[in-house]
Amino acid sequence: MKKFIYIAVAVILATSLMPGVNYSAPAGFMEITLESPEASREELMEAQEVISQRLLAYGVNAFETEAHPQRPELTIRFREEISAEAVLPLLSSIGKLEFCEVFTQPEVFRMLNGSGQEEAWRQWLPLDVETGEMEAVLGSIASEEIPAFGRFVLSRQSSKVLPGNLSFAFGRFPDENGKQELYALRYGKGMSPILTGREIARSEARYDERTETASIALSFDEEGGARWAQATRENMRRPVAIVFDGLVYFAPRVLAEINSGQAQITGDFSKEEAGVIAALIQGGELPAPCRVKEVRQ
Repeated sequence: MKKFIYIAVAVILATSLMPGVNYSAPAGFMEITLESPEASREELMEAQEVISQRLLAYGVNAFETEAHPQRPELTIRFREEISAEAVLPLLSSIGKLEFCEVFTQPEVFRMLNGSGQEEAWRQWLPLDVETGEMEAVLGSIASEEIPAFGRFVLSRQSSKVLPGNLSFAFGRFPDENGKQELYALRYGKGMSPILTGREIARSEARYDERTETASIALSFDEEGGARWAQATRENMRRPVAIVFDGLVYFAPRVLAEINSGQAQITGDFSKEEAGVIAALIQGGELPAPCRVKEVRQ
């Protein structure tokens, strides 16, 4: 099998897509134009439906959308006072949700140690401090070094010692030292994850006033619930990663089979961000990338 190692680095809240626009300024009757050069007519119509569902899930009701397949572009007109900053992530984020098995730190380190490529990898990973536990985090890499790590993985002979279904991904945010946690996702046949957002029947943001913490509660459809139960049963005491738009949000260790058909995403979310993520998941994944072309207020 051809080795496939992908460096998944993405940004969910893409509020920097239109430099110079005051996103935070509230506006009624705002109009936003999106362009999607890669989209077919069918994909553009699907994107229109996805964006509509996202806005409704977020609580925005007074809007209309118009597709322009010949360009191809989408126009969204808002008939209520809302800030561009609040809705832009709902319009331009891909919204790809995956539940993935992982190669743990001991498993990856055993592959690399004794491979003849240890020295090349030690500049990135602490191969000599293996914990022996089912730790999901391989190590941490400075954010500014991530492009160099990607080039290393894709170009070096050393990457060939790793299996073809391993895909590297980074944690959501840098730590206080500017480093991001590195994970090794383990995909199935055809690089398929355990589950995707397509198996989610409902996504809901929750906020605990007592602890001031936000989370996203997920309910699977019937097929997704059965697959989730199987996945948790087969990964007992192992971590499972919840990956959103290429970033690992949460990688809890499975302690029991979950046959309730539900899951929860936790993390360092604000109440507002949890609402956006829940709406993105509820609305579904965009079939093709969309970027902001114009914001008119």
